[in-house]
Amino acid sequence: MSNIFDKGKVAMGTGLSYRERSLYASLAAELIVYLPYFLVHGENTVDKVVGMIVGIIVLQIILQSVIAAVTRNRVIDERDRLIELRGYRAGYFTFASLMVVGLGLLWLHVQFGHLPTDGRRLGLHFLSVFFGMLVIADITKTVTQIIAYRRAV
Repeated sequence: MSNIFDKGKVAMGTGLSYRERSLYASLAAELIVYLPYFLVHGENTVDKVVGMIVGIIVLQIILQSVIAAVTRNRVIDERDRLIELRGYRAGYFTFASLMVVGLGLLWLHVQFGHLPTDGRRLGLHFLSVFFGMLVIADITKTVTQIIAYRRAV
């Protein structure tokens, strides 16, 4: 019976559910905002980080509002909750793993004396590194959820 509804969804031109559209929009917003920050790695400032956070919030609000306005059926069932939990588990595991690796690398830098002596530069470096860890974990969560929807788990 589920196949009947799926065929109807595709026939009506709405091949993706509300949650899938929301996840794709989140992934696109994250890549649009975060990639330039991490790839064009100039002088880090707190203003750049704050601007990036404000940018992602504004872009998410706009994209999610448009998706909510266009999508009629926004019902969340047990499958959606299970997929969401799997995504958060993958994101948490990624963040915890990166944190352990980051602390190990910090220890190595201290042991070999490669840390900058300028406190301001050091603080901005750690802000960027730990923010990068959060970004990678969030993208992992979103991609895991998209894959779960595509697999029809």
